[in-house]
Amino acid sequence: MKISKIMTSKVGTTSSSATVTSCAAKMRELNIGSLVVMNSGKVEGIVTTWDITSKCIAIAKDPHESPIFEIMTSPVHTADFDTDVIEAARVMADRKISRLPVLKESKLVGIVTFSDISRTLDQFTKNVLGSWKV
Repeated sequence: MKISKIMTSKVGTTSSSATVTSCAAKMRELNIGSLVVMNSGKVEGIVTTWDITSKCIAIAKDPHESPIFEIMTSPVHTADFDTDVIEAARVMADRKISRLPVLKESKLVGIVTFSDISRTLDQFTKNVLGSWKV
């Protein structure tokens, strides 16, 4: 199965010049845990609630004044629209990341999380095992 089948196509994005406070507010408004940082239509990085907590709040940076580029993760690992779910899971596990922006022809088209993959594999297992007759 391809990640294009399980990804979320509505991705929260921001610019690298946005403040930490504005990004946190956007994440809260959208009820999401990350924003993909874009620059001229290209993925530049990703910022998560963990980044905000550990790289800003925990070290007493002013979130109203700090631009997101100071705390975002960059470079960001991405996956192609046609990447297999198992391959995406391997990449995420190897790199210890829980979110993977999805690109199609170098354009951001979605995001897949480790939770998305876990749910998909769990459902696949239930479907396969549920069809076995003992």
